[in-house]
Amino acid sequence: MKVLHVLHTPRAEGTVRLALDWLTQSGLDQEVLVLNSNPAEMTEELRSRAAWFTQGEKFPAGPRKFPWMLAKVWRVCRQRQPDLVICWMNGFSPWVFAGAWLAGTPKLITHGGNPPAWNPMGRIYTVFCTFVTWVTGGRMVCCSHYVAGEFARSPGVFSSVLRVVYNCAPVTLIRAAAAEARAQRKDHRPRLIMVATLESHKDHATLLKAMPAVVRAVPAVQLWLAGDGSLRDHLENLSASLGLTETVTFLGSRRDVPALLGQSDVFVFSTTREEGLGTVLIEALAAGLPIVASDVPACAEALAHGRWGTLVSPADPEALAAALIASLQTKSCAETSERSDYLQQFSPACMMAAYVAATS
Repeated sequence: MKVLHVLHTPRAEGTVRLALDWLTQSGLDQEVLVLNSNPAEMTEELRSRAAWFTQGEKFPAGPRKFPWMLAKVWRVCRQRQPDLVICWMNGFSPWVFAGAWLAGTPKLITHGGNPPAWNPMGRIYTVFCTFVTWVTGGRMVCCSHYVAGEFARSPGVFSSVLRVVYNCAPVTLIRAAAAEARAQRKDHRPRLIMVATLESHKDHATLLKAMPAVVRAVPAVQLWLAGDGSLRDHLENLSASLGLTETVTFLGSRRDVPALLGQSDVFVFSTTREEGLGTVLIEALAAGLPIVASDVPACAEALAHGRWGTLVSPADPEALAAALIASLQTKSCAETSERSDYLQQFSPACMMAAYVAATS
């Protein structure tokens, strides 16, 4: 089977990493179309792993991008003749699906990575997306039961197109890389780490507001923030205003996340109800880190409602600080066969097989 992955950008973020995880697996002929070449953070990795790779030279601004996407996907699908197109950005799926469908592609999937927007325009667009998915015979594969449930309860949605498949993580590779970094670690000051884009659907602000209390209890503590985004300047200013300049390090986009996890003591994930699954929680579990996460539906689902991590009230700096202090003082997350068994369902092979099955 030939699979064409359609990505918005090669930015170092969750959906691009998912596509890269797919590209490491054998058994499928996998090709990649990137619509917008900037930022080119993961371009070379995608190019080197894909059987065939191409990208748009200049992504149009404004409404012109929609017909441009349709035409671009149509041309590529006419040329490459894929059996399955996976659109990794659900918001663009109507235009990607239209182009692929007009080119005769038989199987179409859009990745539902986040719950739908509930404002009036968001609801209308959600109905439109699922309608086009239904008309073209496609499927919207949601990354969690929470996301699928949110789409299903949106009025007017064509819920028959919804399926659920958990996002994958290269558990074995992460475990090995984290263990190697842990063995080489020389700086043993207590360290927290959060890996997430610096955007509004995350909640770095609550974490930063929790940190002064954590510093008072654990004076040598460090916080690493891996990821980049439009809120970086705002969050750096907030960190400085809270007197955290010596405590918090903004690492930017990183390609060595497993090693960073291995050099840390506790993983923290402060986020919002807009979270789809929090695949990085699975990565942190694979790396052997104790986890403190916001008690939002996606995190609760990924962590089996607190079985694999501590859940705290969202947007509550005091509760988050207390949980982080307790975790730093304990620092235990022993490897167990039960946890290893739990992680197996998130393997790339499981995700790929389930995606292919969703189209039948």
